[in-house]
Amino acid sequence: MSNFGYFVSKLGDHGMGRALRHRDFALYAFAGWISNIGLWVQRTALFWLTWELTNSYSTLGAMAFAEAILTITVMPYAGTLTDRFDRLKMARITQLALFGIGMLFVILSALDLMTIYILFGLVMINGVAEGFWTPLRMTMPPSLIPREDLPAGLGVSATLFNLAQFVGPALGGIIISLYGVTFAFAFNAVSFLAYLLVLFIIKLSYDEVISREHKGFIKEFKAGLLYIAETRGLRGFLILSLAVSLFMRAYRDLFAGISDGIFSMGVEGLAILSSAAGLGAMVTALFLGNFGKVKGLVRVIMIGLLIAIIAQTVLATTNAFWVVVACAAVLSGTSTYAGIGGQLLVQNRIHGAVRGRVMSVWGMILRGGPASGAWLVGTLAGFSDLQFAFLTATTLFLLAWIWAIPRSRRWTKTLEISAEEHDALDK
Repeated sequence: MSNFGYFVSKLGDHGMGRALRHRDFALYAFAGWISNIGLWVQRTALFWLTWELTNSYSTLGAMAFAEAILTITVMPYAGTLTDRFDRLKMARITQLALFGIGMLFVILSALDLMTIYILFGLVMINGVAEGFWTPLRMTMPPSLIPREDLPAGLGVSATLFNLAQFVGPALGGIIISLYGVTFAFAFNAVSFLAYLLVLFIIKLSYDEVISREHKGFIKEFKAGLLYIAETRGLRGFLILSLAVSLFMRAYRDLFAGISDGIFSMGVEGLAILSSAAGLGAMVTALFLGNFGKVKGLVRVIMIGLLIAIIAQTVLATTNAFWVVVACAAVLSGTSTYAGIGGQLLVQNRIHGAVRGRVMSVWGMILRGGPASGAWLVGTLAGFSDLQFAFLTATTLFLLAWIWAIPRSRRWTKTLEISAEEHDALDK
């Protein structure tokens, strides 16, 4: 075997390479990366256009909330459908819908018909499609790779997602500066085509057990909630994750206002802040992807959240732009660790038959929390100032972190072993 072949062989046996040796997963992950770059290009354009139209922190927060409200509303229904039907077919339909909505953004912007009210409407329509896509996206990796490679697979997905957070905003800032928001919207619409193509190529080789006995949506969704309530440690951990999303991730949707409203840096400052956050998240995701195990995750998450509390406190009290940039990177890195590590713990702990419903709740937390937090922080900033709003959010999260400390030992025992291991212990 050549030296190069030996290197590739060894790479496939360690860290994230364990997931990339599965062809269909590799195709799915890289197509998702292209699409996510488009997503962040569009988000940069969306919030910049919102700021240009209104110059309002509260409207920025409201736009983030509008983007998420229908997503989290339809997610429980989407998660239940994900546990009922062919996930691959549903994914194809959803991506086609997202492409069509993306083209609406392009057409209305190109015709100069975009107003703040139309923008709100488009964002909410897009939120419905995202609500169906999120549980599908989260349930696909376990169907593309075996369970023993799942930590590596989630690491790959998270790394590429956060690499897109680094590349997308910077690219979005360049596109907006040179060509305008219409081209940014067009970039996102075209990026969906990569996902669509791959979804017609891959197969779900490790298809999970999906219930074929339909008991009605309400009963099945309640069964998913009951599963969460009865699974030891899961409910409390989800409460902490909600607090992280609500109080420690609002900063990102307010970058346009921080950049232009406080530092007068314009779209260039927005791109710098967003890319710094993406870089911090990417570094964290690379580390976690190569960590390759769930043992010890709860302890590291709790330490990371303490660092996040310090970083957000500094962000709220400094008047130096580059200190804010550094805080954005640290905040994004620590909150990303909590998000990826938390998803890994949850995915590891649950059974495949309820994965869609449980992950729809997880998606609601990750999607709805930051948007709701941005709305609350933005509204509070409108009555006082942004510094006071961020300090208030940080204080509230500190209380949640203190509440979680005595419970973290129980989470270590219950969440760091798989559902199958729990079943064996219970027999």
